[in-house]
This record gives sequence, C-alpha cells and structure tokens, in this order.
Amino acid sequence: MVALSNVRFGKRNDEVKATQTALIAVGMDIPAGATGFFGEQTRSAYAAWQRMLGLTGSAADGFPGCSSLTELGARCGFVVDCRHPGAITKSSVRFSRNLGVAVGEATARTFAEQACDRTGAPWSWVTGVSNGANLLTLISRESSYQPNAVNRDDVNATGPVQPDGAKLNCSRGYTQVIPVTFAENHQAGTSDRIYDPVANIAAAINYIWRRYGDVSRVQQANPHREPAPY
Repeated sequence: MVALSNVRFGKRNDEVKATQTALIAVGMDIPAGATGFFGEQTRSAYAAWQRMLGLTGSAADGFPGCSSLTELGARCGFVVDCRHPGAITKSSVRFSRNLGVAVGEATARTFAEQACDRTGAPWSWVTGVSNGANLLTLISRESSYQPNAVNRDDVNATGPVQPDGAKLNCSRGYTQVIPVTFAENHQAGTSDRIYDPVANIAAAINYIWRRYGDVSRVQQANPHREPAPY
C-alpha cells in the first residue's frame, strides 16, 4: 500500500522509494536511482510519467495526484490510498484559544519546525526554499505571528457563533485556516483545536501539499512577491 499523502515533494520514506522504483520500471529517468527522497529528479521523472499519460500544463507538473499515482501502481503492482489519513470531521474541530503563547517570529518558528516534523515536510519550508518561499512569511502575512488570530470580516465569516466568540467558518490561527480546511487536512497525532499552533500549521502544510505540491508555489509564502490569498 502506498499512501498518496506520503508521496510528496520533499519527503523521504519507503513509499517514495516504491514510487521511484515504479517510475524507473516504466522507463522514467531518475539519475540517482530509488533513494527514497522526493527531490527535483523524482519530480522531473514524475512529470514525464504524467505526460506519458497524456496530461499537459499544470496537470503534468511532477506533483503526484490520485489518478496518475493509482495508474502507476496498477502497472507496477501496488495499491494507492488517496485518503488523507489524519482527516477529522468538521464537527470535531474545537475552538478554544491558546494561553500563554508568546507572539513573535521566534515562537512561530519553533512551532513551524514541529509541524514540519509531524508532517514530514522539510525544514527548508521554514528557512526558505529555492525561491525564498517559507512558512514564516505566510504566517506573518496571515496572522502577524498571533496564534489566536481570527478574521471576523472576510467572506468566510459566516455560520453560528462558536465558543471563541467568532462565527463558525472564520479563518483562525497562525495560518488562518477555516474549519473545513483544518478538518480535511488535519495531521494525525495533533490536536483537534484549530488554534493549536502545531496542528494549525500542520494542516496548512498538508493543504499546501495537496493544492500546490510545494511551498515554493504559494505566493503568500514568497517574501519577494506581493501578498495574496492562498
């Protein structure tokens, strides 16, 4: 069994290795071989696989999707699980705020590193990847490093009022995720509190992987580009 959630750019594990072995078996080139690390060589090979399937443009960007990985598995003898393993129901999300968490970049950095450890994202997502994009820029722009931040004014501010005094669908926490995004991308083993720093950042990481493939593609995380919703 290969979990799609584990075959992500920047991850190192046996499921990446199985995917690399399969790519090589169907004729894709990975010069370093099946190392178990999903880097640029694997991305290039996966993009070639996507093109072989007839995909073009952003659909052939080298970031695995459910259908293309499932087809690779069918040809090479493994089953793919496309579900996000840590997902919870929206009704399970809790809204109690943090107590005693300092506001500032240093504190946010510590929590971001912990979230990377929980999700398997590389620490370069914190320090900055090749184009400078990083989680701290995203957190700064979204919440000004305030772990209890809530946006009561944007289009998401709908639904019944919750125990934190804000409406259900408001964006919350360091990375300003909404409850449905938090629930769908919840990292197994982290809190079900949307304001919890590690759980909040981890959910954002998983969302970025699912939607963008890598933090380098998120404009809001890039300090060299204008802020933009993500």
